[in-house]
Amino acid sequence: MRGKVSYSQLNKPVSIAPLVTFRITFGLLMFFSIARFCSRGWINKVYVNPKFHFSYSGFEWIQAFGNTGMYVVFASMLMSTLLITIGLYYRAAIIIFFLSFTYVELIDVTTYLNHYYFISLVAFLLIWLPANRAYSLDARWKKVKAAELVPAWTIGIIRFQIGLVYVFAGLAKLNPDWLLEALPMRIWLPGTTHLPIVGNLMYETWIAYVFAWFGAAYDLFIVVFLLNKKSRPFAYCFVVIFHIATAIFFPGIGMFPYVMMTSSLIFFSGDFHKILLSKLSIGRNSFADKLSDKEFQ
Repeated sequence: MRGKVSYSQLNKPVSIAPLVTFRITFGLLMFFSIARFCSRGWINKVYVNPKFHFSYSGFEWIQAFGNTGMYVVFASMLMSTLLITIGLYYRAAIIIFFLSFTYVELIDVTTYLNHYYFISLVAFLLIWLPANRAYSLDARWKKVKAAELVPAWTIGIIRFQIGLVYVFAGLAKLNPDWLLEALPMRIWLPGTTHLPIVGNLMYETWIAYVFAWFGAAYDLFIVVFLLNKKSRPFAYCFVVIFHIATAIFFPGIGMFPYVMMTSSLIFFSGDFHKILLSKLSIGRNSFADKLSDKEFQ
């Protein structure tokens, strides 16, 4: 009986709106991230000019294509993000993005950032999800059958993946160095003393402990509060504050704070996302105004 209940819950029809919002924000963030990478000349600096790359074990066969080849890869990646955003030839676009993005990240292990791995995982999941069934040109031009509802698992699997990022980050912090010695926070924070107002505090040991303990607690419990309807708005405020602070204090982390701020919106209800999507003109008639989504609230 438990198995049947679980199966029915996973396939329960819910509003497609959170999945659509996720597709649009993911596409936009990836577009700006890749455009930023290209504009700073990093294609040449990181992939074309170096004569040697440190390969991942088992992936030594993956090598950079050279000047023309790498620019073609990034151009394809950039175009695919736009197609993902507007939902045109979505399936082909998300496959191209997944393959090209993952290929670029596998060229050299020294470029690794954990959110790059997260992006590859999310892109792979999006290949199998019907994220273009509403508010997309595919749906408007009848390239796919438009839908207002999708199985609950198609949204739940993204929530689960985001939850894994937070929880495993929290578990990784449960060690003596992080909790008892506030390391590496005691090393990192003095490098931010140039910041106005709070800069002089960054040499204080107790500040390092506050950052360390709050970071661990945040990662371990934020998903629990995001899943609860009553605590969700307050929890999301913490998401925004936490990741803006991360972007300010640790700018080298790149797009990760913005990826997590936008991705965490998927924990909100379908009604919340329909309000956001109502501002768009593409596929506006894909949702019935009377449709109410109480799932996951």
